[in-house]
Amino acid sequence: MEIVKTTCDKIKNYRVEYLNSLPAFQELFIEIMINNSDYYLLKAENENVGYAIKNNDRVLIEFYVVNKYVSNSNDFFRQLLKELSISEIYCKSFDFLLLNNCLLNSFPYRVIGVLFRDYVEPLVRTDTEITMLKSDFSSVDFLLNQDNSIKELFETEQQLKEFITTDNVFEFYRNNEFVGCGMVLRTNPDWTFCDLGVWVNPLKRGNGIGSQIILKLREFAIKHGMEPSCGCSIENIASQKTIEKSGFVSKYKLIEFTTK
Repeated sequence: MEIVKTTCDKIKNYRVEYLNSLPAFQELFIEIMINNSDYYLLKAENENVGYAIKNNDRVLIEFYVVNKYVSNSNDFFRQLLKELSISEIYCKSFDFLLLNNCLLNSFPYRVIGVLFRDYVEPLVRTDTEITMLKSDFSSVDFLLNQDNSIKELFETEQQLKEFITTDNVFEFYRNNEFVGCGMVLRTNPDWTFCDLGVWVNPLKRGNGIGSQIILKLREFAIKHGMEPSCGCSIENIASQKTIEKSGFVSKYKLIEFTTK
């Protein structure tokens, strides 16, 4: 197999095949890495057989082989890890091809994320006194001047402005008092899937506000033709409980495999 560094455009059709092959959709945490990563075409027998994406920390974040060559995927996989000096692999538990190859090589692993793709009945009733207001550029200073933990939702002023421009950022109020904010972000602009992000004012935590925000964000997403999902780190037990109270359930995890 030959590994050829390329551009995102050159692997786009294979990415479409890959994303369509998954039983659940991509995780936003992974998708955000894509723009600042390296792309590789995999070639064998004078034809393209798949692709791989490696981020700047030498973490393999996508690996795809077309069906014709799946039986050779582990040989391709081993060569790829060696030639690209891959140190870690981020694998969604529903990415069966990548998961299969990681397990075949008996790599040590740990679960790093909880992925919510399914929905049942919420465990809380909708609080009709909570209202949502769509943010614009006049909201930037107000949001940035909140508790530093708001960076869990957006890391920089520039990122917040981009989210306001291209996606949906909201402020939430209860009895005219600011209780938190949230975002509905398209996971990929070519699909209808989106990710829901929530931040609750520290002074209002422990009162079920986070679950109420998710309920309203989910309702907005569905109303606008999007398919909502959520995700959080495995260590963030509070976020997991908040998401679960809103009705989401997790059958999938994000796994970190270590190659060395």
